[in-house]
Amino acid sequence: MAAPTPRGSPWEGAGQAWTILGTLLAGILVWGGVGLLVDRLLGFDRWVFLPIGMLVGIGVAIYVVYVRYGRDST
Repeated sequence: MAAPTPRGSPWEGAGQAWTILGTLLAGILVWGGVGLLVDRLLGFDRWVFLPIGMLVGIGVAIYVVYVRYGRDST
């Protein structure tokens, strides 16, 4: 287990930032993949649900980040 970063260190929030970035990217990829799967299942020649899925994914990811890190702890 890694030692915790001391307070006041320039790297103090780096782990949290990488977690947030990973959450945002995962939301886009997962929901975009669901949209692509729906496009394939319904037989669309053009991508219709892929961008919709990506938008839903970024919205859900932003909400998850807000709930996890943005709310006050009081």
